[in-house]
Amino acid sequence: MIGLTASSALGASQQVVVNSADWQDIYTGMHYAGFNGLSSKFIISSEHAPTLLTILDQSRKNVFLIESDKTPFAFGYKSSLEAANFNVEEIRASGTALNIELAKRASTKKFIVVDDSYGYNAISVAPYAAKNKYFVLLANKQNIDEFYSFLKNNGVDSLIIYGYTDIEVRTKLTEFNPETINRGDRFENNLEMVKRYGSSQQIILTNGEFIEEEIMSGREPVLFLGRESVPDQVIEYVRDSDIKTGVVIGNELADAAHQLKEETNISIFLKFGQGFGSGGFAEVKALDMFPVPKYELNIDIGSIKYNSATKSLEVTYENKGKIGSYLRSSIEVFSSGSRIATLGDREPVFVNRENTLTVAYASELNGENLTAKVTTLFGEVPRSLERVLRKDMNIELIRAPDNSAFNISGVSYDKDAHKLRIAVKNTGGVAAYANAQVTLLIYGEENILTQNKPMLIEPGVSMDAVFITTLSDTNIEENPLVKVRLNYGERESALVKVLEGNYPLEIRSNMLIPVIAAALVAAAIIGIIVLRRKRKRSA
Repeated sequence: MIGLTASSALGASQQVVVNSADWQDIYTGMHYAGFNGLSSKFIISSEHAPTLLTILDQSRKNVFLIESDKTPFAFGYKSSLEAANFNVEEIRASGTALNIELAKRASTKKFIVVDDSYGYNAISVAPYAAKNKYFVLLANKQNIDEFYSFLKNNGVDSLIIYGYTDIEVRTKLTEFNPETINRGDRFENNLEMVKRYGSSQQIILTNGEFIEEEIMSGREPVLFLGRESVPDQVIEYVRDSDIKTGVVIGNELADAAHQLKEETNISIFLKFGQGFGSGGFAEVKALDMFPVPKYELNIDIGSIKYNSATKSLEVTYENKGKIGSYLRSSIEVFSSGSRIATLGDREPVFVNRENTLTVAYASELNGENLTAKVTTLFGEVPRSLERVLRKDMNIELIRAPDNSAFNISGVSYDKDAHKLRIAVKNTGGVAAYANAQVTLLIYGEENILTQNKPMLIEPGVSMDAVFITTLSDTNIEENPLVKVRLNYGERESALVKVLEGNYPLEIRSNMLIPVIAAALVAAAIIGIIVLRRKRKRSA
């Protein structure tokens, strides 16, 4: 339910204030301000509420207050604003209701839909949406019916679905002929929005993890940096563009911004604070920033061992995060302080969430006091390795022969049981462990399935790696060939051997079984009827 009080004497509101502890309310309110070309502020804590009164522009007396009806930071903030001599129009709402109400007030028929679980997608589209009069809707499979009803009644001239969204959302919006922007990579998606924004010599640099007034204003496009490293495609874009100046929001991205400057030679300015006060006594305070939802990446290295039996350096990576990550390492090996080898990955490898992966790097290492200096780039997708792990470690010496051998005989999908099966056979002479990983395209987006626990398979024995998943007819058409990676080895903790390939997807169905069962039942019933008739005749 929306509570609304307004005064006809206010006229057009001259600045917007948002009072909510929910990022979606803050985003929607700030986006509404950027859409209408209004200055805006938001409360970041209960302690911040009185301070905000001193920061507001005193020359703009009309304030549009957007206050959460569920989780405001300050209760009854309208009274505080009025006591500070502001004229206040107030709306009290939150979540989807607020999103729809402000979309109505925007009086537009152009919309961008993003998933409300991915805050960086909402940040990415904000400048383009504000400049081109698109209103952003934060949708998911629970609230899409409400947004659909609004869009149906309002009318739609243009609709963009941006980034990952639930299939229920995409299906519901089909009748509006939406354009979909999803390259499967948040940096690629962001670059598309920067290109659409149009030529600009100045750009905002951020990582999409927080809301800030200038980001939401729409005055300049927003380009994503990695938190610790700049993805190659971002560097390439800046080199080929007309961008002369980058304004970095926040201190945390200073290192990544410096890398961009070194690679492209653009000028970099750091916006790290805001000033308020007058009479020569202006005070600088931290920027008002509010975090948006994000998936934290967390890669570590558990151990590094040199296996003299296989002549390989075994590095065990640990993914301690809640999302699968890709990584690529460069490893300098030293003997008593002198470099003797440099090893690494030519292509990124995938480590599932809360899992480990041991990668073997072939090399014959001789020397004493072996140590390694590792630089590991990692990220959500192969092309955007934005995070950096640097670690110096001692190398443990082991001798562990590995005579394991496997093959993959096929990939099948059971439509009735919703099971994807990878047929694996131990072709070696020793019992060994195997762990399967499958890459599928699901409505154009890459999905990776990985077994949680390796299978122990005896010599000569076949076993299926089974994944419970539902594939529609469209998904099946998208995957005529399925990419499979099998990590295997004699040691469960070190599956250092790899078998990779693309295999035809065989479709199976058990529909024949119920048909046969029904036929048998029918035959039995007919038999009973015939038998009863014979008994009646004989009687």
